[in-house]
Order: sequence, then structure tokens, then C-alpha cells
Amino acid sequence: MAASHFLARPITLPCAQTVPNRLAKSALTEGLARGDSQANERHVRLYRAWANGGSGLLITGNVQICRDHLENAGNVAIDGPQNKQGPARA
Repeated sequence: MAASHFLARPITLPCAQTVPNRLAKSALTEGLARGDSQANERHVRLYRAWANGGSGLLITGNVQICRDHLENAGNVAIDGPQNKQGPARA
């Protein structure tokens, strides 16, 4: 079987979720958060572009648990109050 055919086949993960193909985007440091360290409309646009690019699985980026110890400027951090509305839709 050609590699391209294998990569296009769906796969069922151990959690029973089926992914439409075997292409995945691994966790990256996007560096798009602003001073509040929360995901925003820039994240929405970026992940939408990746989703439209055909990846079957998108693994979220470098999310910190404490904004006092960011790996990089612009990291998302989940400590403290979060925006209940979510990021603005682009």
C-alpha cells in the first residue's frame, strides 16, 4: 500500500474518537496571546487555517498553568480568571 493511501485512512483512537486521517499538527508555541495570556481571535484564525489544511488531528499549542513562568512571550496561560465567552470569532 502506498504511504499516501495509508495516511489518508481514518484511525480510531483508544478513546473511541475517530480521526479522519493520520495527519496531525503537534503542539507548537504560537506566541499569539496578548498581555492577558488568553487565547484570542488570532488563535481562532490560525487553528481554522490548520483545520482547513486537512490535518485530522490538531494538538493545541504550548499552554502554561502559571502566567508568571511563561516559556515564551505570547503563551496562553490558564491560571486566574478566564473569559467565559471564549475568543472572538474571526
